Amino acid sequence: MNYREKGNKAFVDKEFETARQEYTKGIEVTPEDPRLWSNRAQTFIKLEYPELAVVDAAYACSLLEPKIISGEYENADLALLCKSRWREAEALAKCNGFDLAASALERLFQIAYRRPVAGVDWNALECEKDRYLKEHYQNTMLLNNLGSDRYILVEQVGKICKFPSRGAYPWDIRSQERCTPESSAFVQKLLDKISGKNIKMSLVSFPGASQPQEFGIIATKNIKKGIILLDEKPLISVHSPGQLQCDFCNKSTSSKSFSCPKANCSEIFCSDDCFDKSWKLYHRAICGKNLDLLYAIVNKESKNSGISLLVVFKIFAIAKQRNICPLDIEEIKHLFPFQHSTSWFQHGLMAIDFYIELMKLLEIPIFDSRYESWIYLTIYRKLKPNSVFFNPLTSTGQLYPIISLFNHDCNPNARCSDDTSKSIQRGEPFPFAPILSTRVEAARNIKKGEQVFINYTLGHDFSVLSVVSNTVKSSGSTKKTRQLLETTYGFRCKCSMCDSSSN
Repeated sequence: MNYREKGNKAFVDKEFETARQEYTKGIEVTPEDPRLWSNRAQTFIKLEYPELAVVDAAYACSLLEPKIISGEYENADLALLCKSRWREAEALAKCNGFDLAASALERLFQIAYRRPVAGVDWNALECEKDRYLKEHYQNTMLLNNLGSDRYILVEQVGKICKFPSRGAYPWDIRSQERCTPESSAFVQKLLDKISGKNIKMSLVSFPGASQPQEFGIIATKNIKKGIILLDEKPLISVHSPGQLQCDFCNKSTSSKSFSCPKANCSEIFCSDDCFDKSWKLYHRAICGKNLDLLYAIVNKESKNSGISLLVVFKIFAIAKQRNICPLDIEEIKHLFPFQHSTSWFQHGLMAIDFYIELMKLLEIPIFDSRYESWIYLTIYRKLKPNSVFFNPLTSTGQLYPIISLFNHDCNPNARCSDDTSKSIQRGEPFPFAPILSTRVEAARNIKKGEQVFINYTLGHDFSVLSVVSNTVKSSGSTKKTRQLLETTYGFRCKCSMCDSSSN
C-alpha cells in the first residue's frame, strides 16, 4: 500500500491527521501526482486549516490544467480538476475569500467548458458561485458603510470573519522548543551582544494568558532613569518597492551611488559595507531575480501589510541561503506566531499569493518540506506582530528580534529611543531619516528584579497615531489601543491604565 492509499484509508476512517502525514510523505516522493495535493487539500479542510487547503488545491490545479487545455487528458484528469477547483473554492470561502471562491469556479467553467463529468452538477456549481458573489457583495457593502473608525471596523469584521485566530499549528514541534533552557540560553547570548549587565532574559508569567510562560526582560540591578539598556540594529530592513533606498539599511540613495556588482541585478545599496552585509545574510539568494511579481502583490496591499510580506521574503531568502528551514533561523526562533482572524480577513489570502510567487522566485521545489505553506504562514505570523513600521510616510520597516522580547505596558518603565520615537513623544515634526538602530532606555527608575516594559503602540504601530502637518499625534483612544493590542499582538491588555479605564 503506497502513501496515497494509506492516506485514503485514514481519511475514510476519519483519522485526518494521519491522512495528512501520509499524503505529505507521498508528496515528498511523487510531487507531480495531483491526487496527493488534492486529497491533502480536502484533509486540511476537514482539519479546519482552509488556508493550507487553498495552496494544495491550487498546486493540484496547476498540474492538471495544462493537460485539459492541451486536450491531452483522460476523463479521470477532468474529474480531478473539477474536484480540486471545488475544494479550492470551498477553502477560499472558509477563509472569507468569497470573491476569490467565485473566481475559482468561474475559471473551472472556462477550462472545462461544462463537459459532462461523472458526479459533477454544473448547475449546482453555478448556484454556489452566485452565492459566493452575493456574500462578497453583502460584506463589501457593510464595510463600506462603516466609515473609518478602526474600532468599529475591526469589531464588525470580527462578526463577519469566520476564520479562527491562529497560533502554532499542532504538528509544529519547534513551537514547543521556544522556551526550553537551550533556547533561553541562546537568546541570552543574543541579548548580551547588544546590552550591558543591567538586564537579562527571563521566563515570565501573565495571569490568564494562553501561554504558561513567555520571554521577558528583567532588571539585574537598580537602573536610573535615562540609562541605555540596549542598542540593537535591525536584522532586516525593508522599504516600499520602487524607492531609491539602500536594500540593506533603507538610507536614501541614488541608482548611481552603489549598485550590486552583478550585471543582471538591479538592487542598490548606499555603500560597499551594506552590500557585503546583505550578500552574507540574504542577497545571494535573490541576486539578479526579477521581483516585479512580488512587488505587484505588495503594492496591492495596505502599506504595513505589504511591507510585512517583504520582511517574510527576506527571511525566506536567509533560509534558502543557509539551506535550512526558515523556522530554524536562530535569530527568530524565539518569536511567537500569532494571527488574529480579523487580520486574516484583511490580507491573509494576499499572503498566500505572495507565497506561491516567492517559492518560484527562490527556485524552491514545492515538495521541499522545509518550506511548506504552514511554515510560511507560521513565519508570517511570527513577523507580522514583531516587525516595526516606524515611518508611515515612507513605508519603511524593520525587524528587531531582541527588542521583541520586551513585553507591553501602557505606562511603561522603558521606551524606544530613536529619532522617530523621540519626535512622537515630543509631538515634534516627523523625521524622514532611516532608522539605523534603536535603543531602549529607562523611562523612570527601575528596581532590581523588576520586569522592563515598553509601550508597543507608541513609536511601534502607527495605526493608533495620525500625521497632521508632518507631525505625529496619538489618537488618545484607550479603546482603540486595546483593540490594536488584541488584534495585532494577541492579548487583551490588563495593565493598571487599561483596567482603570474599563472600570
